[in-house]
Amino acid sequence: MEHLSRWRRTYSEVEGRDADILPLMQLWILSRIASWYGGTLLSLTFHIFADSKSFRTPAAVTMSTPSGTFSNLKAGEVVVKLPHPYQTEYTIEAASTPLGVNTSVYKLVQNIPASAKVLPFDLHHSGLIFSDPIDLKSSELPSQSNNSPWARARRSPCVTVYWEEAEAPTLAQVWLLTYALFTVRTNVESYRLELRGANASVLAQQLTAVLLAIDHPLKGREKYQTSNKTDQSLVLLLRSTFWQGAGSPFGPRPVWCPAESPASLPASNPLGSYPLTPLHNTTTITVAGDPDDPERVQQSWHPVRPAKPAPGTTVYSRWIPHLEETFSMVSVDYADTEHVRLFHEWQNDPRVSQGWNLTGTLEQHREYLRKVHDDPHVIALLAKWNDTHFAYFEVYWAKEDRLGGYFNAGDFDRGRHSLVGDVRFRGPHRVSAWWSSLMHYLYLDDPRTMYVVGETQETNTTIVMYDFVHGSGLDKLVDLPHQRSAFVRSSRERFFQLCPLADNEKVVAGTKLGLVPKL
Repeated sequence: MEHLSRWRRTYSEVEGRDADILPLMQLWILSRIASWYGGTLLSLTFHIFADSKSFRTPAAVTMSTPSGTFSNLKAGEVVVKLPHPYQTEYTIEAASTPLGVNTSVYKLVQNIPASAKVLPFDLHHSGLIFSDPIDLKSSELPSQSNNSPWARARRSPCVTVYWEEAEAPTLAQVWLLTYALFTVRTNVESYRLELRGANASVLAQQLTAVLLAIDHPLKGREKYQTSNKTDQSLVLLLRSTFWQGAGSPFGPRPVWCPAESPASLPASNPLGSYPLTPLHNTTTITVAGDPDDPERVQQSWHPVRPAKPAPGTTVYSRWIPHLEETFSMVSVDYADTEHVRLFHEWQNDPRVSQGWNLTGTLEQHREYLRKVHDDPHVIALLAKWNDTHFAYFEVYWAKEDRLGGYFNAGDFDRGRHSLVGDVRFRGPHRVSAWWSSLMHYLYLDDPRTMYVVGETQETNTTIVMYDFVHGSGLDKLVDLPHQRSAFVRSSRERFFQLCPLADNEKVVAGTKLGLVPKL
């Protein structure tokens, strides 16, 4: 408890001297404690102050535990809905039990809405059936003191997949089942997947070739044995690689990021069909934003950025099961009357202008969006629930951004600014969806992005707490020319280890440390 004693002394000193920085200091202490104790905190109680109101979190916060069985799904409940432009829906229903199988089995059922785009190939396999996820009995589990790869795999639920056809399902068809599995049980990091059917061993090799799965780890110094059985195989499905796009069936980009491209390239050969933009550096000189010295500039040395998506194109799309709606983001078109109107109305809303300070005329706002369009380091996005726009985001490459002058930015670190313009779409149940989706997009858009960063006014504890919920940590306070800001950072490794893409508990991600009730 030495850490707690030290911070108790520091906190008392600050409390008596500078009350303005207390909210962020409390959050920073919370972040440090979380890093010391990781996911083992079960019953620590903290006092956190927000908006000058104190409260006490419960001694223990219960994490959500999905039922985990397909039989508990409502009839006709959509489990998977493909992203833009396909929108094909899939439900799960009971299937006929094969001979020799004594457990309930299920199958995916496809529903193609009238507005959906025709799939380029058959993603649905009508003969593919599978069991409920089954957890080992406590007596069969490895000791809790054994955290080896084998032991962790043994603690993963097991799903058995069957087919009777002479050919194995395609990799894409098993990817679809994987999507359903990680949707039904969002807190599961991996599944043991038993494949039973013709050429099961080949299918297992395909799954490991694209890193959607790995070979099941062996115990101790056991060695893999060559087997003549080709109709049975066991692999370990990985949640972290699935959400990074492993095995995505529609081309080189992850399925949630459609093949967006600059307008100059033909639709038949979008930017995503070419290799990643090669590394070639350039220098950018930007205005530092110093109110006392308007002519002061800062210089950065950074990679030339990929071409931006054509205005009006969808750059990200994902079905949100707990809302039963599709979240998507489109590239802003400053020549689009509706896009400019929305931006204009939202920026002139007093609630928004408190943070953005961009009130102005319609033409001023059109000119602002034009400048963003011409700036290679920023992409302006409008976010939608189904077909209704509700928010405006700016995503940027951090190294040449003004913020890049205040930390050691990596070549491909990215950041974001956001505002919710339509008040009908506020609330924590929606924030969990769009906040994580925005971060998800930044990691998927370029696999070289290792960190997503952000900054907000140091007193804006609500924003910092949402960052905590979604895997970011409070790195430090930075003194920008116009304000002192809380600088937060999330690593790719931590984000995909946690995969905070569901309706998240209001806790520090990866722990049971409760956050303020107002969230």
